[in-house]
Amino acid sequence: MEASLIAHLKQVAAKPGAKNVRLCLHPGPDAAFHEMIIVEKRGKYYRPHKHLSKGESYHLIEGEMAAFVFEEDGTVKDACHLTPQGTMLYRVGANMYHAILPLSDLIVYHESKPGPFMGATDSVYPTWAPDGTHPDEVSAFTERLLDTLREQRAAQRTRSV
Repeated sequence: MEASLIAHLKQVAAKPGAKNVRLCLHPGPDAAFHEMIIVEKRGKYYRPHKHLSKGESYHLIEGEMAAFVFEEDGTVKDACHLTPQGTMLYRVGANMYHAILPLSDLIVYHESKPGPFMGATDSVYPTWAPDGTHPDEVSAFTERLLDTLREQRAAQRTRSV
């Protein structure tokens, strides 16, 4: 992948009012394996979800992001801080609630997972996470996730001393 292509995707995503950018590297929704280069912005809410029979991997290319895996009741099972210079790859197993959270203004990552894409039935959303329609709920939920990430990182630093 050329750096100029990633630079172009970032320019498109950075325009006022622009949504996230997804460049599909697979031939179509029916492909058996899906790969995408995705550019996402900080401040957007990415609702936790799971895929009943599919896992997925994130390979961070640029920026900083957090990846979270949740127990069925919404308890955070794992929180991972991803950077291109540190932990840059994260794998989520099938049937596990998960979410990502951009920590820098823009993130660029490569996502891979089994296909085919099944539309609205491809993801299952939990009742314990905000649906995104109430900004105050989203803000409180996101702050709790960030607190969990900070606590986990502090505990890891303490263990490594």
